[in-house]
Amino acid sequence: MKAKAPERSISISDMRFEAVRVNRQMMNRITVVVLLVSCQFLIVTPSYAEVIERIVAIVNEDIILLSEFQSVLLSSIEPDSPAVRERVLNEMIDNMLLLNEAKKYRISALDKANKAEIDNSIIVGEYIDRRIKALIHVPYEDIERYYQMNSDLFRGKEIIDVRDAIEEQLVETELRIKLREHLGELRKKAYVRTQLNREQPAEQPLL
Repeated sequence: MKAKAPERSISISDMRFEAVRVNRQMMNRITVVVLLVSCQFLIVTPSYAEVIERIVAIVNEDIILLSEFQSVLLSSIEPDSPAVRERVLNEMIDNMLLLNEAKKYRISALDKANKAEIDNSIIVGEYIDRRIKALIHVPYEDIERYYQMNSDLFRGKEIIDVRDAIEEQLVETELRIKLREHLGELRKKAYVRTQLNREQPAEQPLL
C-alpha cells in the first residue's frame, strides 16, 4: 500500500508571494487601461496639430504653412484685413518662386551668412540684380525728360549734378515693372494653389 504524499502546508512566505503576484496582475491591468486612455488623447492631438499647421498655399513642390503665414502677417505694420492677408500671401509665393528660380541658376549666397532667411534674401537679391536689373538701360533722353518735368525738385541744380540720382530712380521704376512681368511668367509655368479659407480653395490670381 502506497504511502500518501504529505500535504503541503502554505507558509506565510507563500501567502506573501501570492499577494505580490496578484498585485502585479492588477498593476498590469491598470497600466493597460492608462495606455488605452492615453492613446485616445494622442489620437486627438494630430487633428489639433493639423488645424494649427494646415497648408495655406502650394507652390510647385513647396508648401506654405499657416504658422509661417501668420508669423509674416504679424510682422506687417498694416492692420489685419482680407486685402492685407492676400497681399502678404502673394508676396510669400513670389519670394518662393524667385528663390526656386534663383537656385536653378546657382546664384550662391555669401559664405558668411548664417541664417537661412538671410541666405534666401541674398540669393533672391543677387538673382534679381543679375537676371533683371543688369539688363535695364536708361537712355540719357529719359533722364533729361525727367529732369525737365520735375524742375521744381531740382531747383538750383544742374542736370549733371542729379543725373545719377535720376537714373537710379528710373532704374528702380523700370525694375518694378520688369519684376512684375517676370513673376507673371513664373506663375504661368508654376502650379500655385491657395486656401486661406479652407471651405473655398481657389486658384491664386496673378498679381
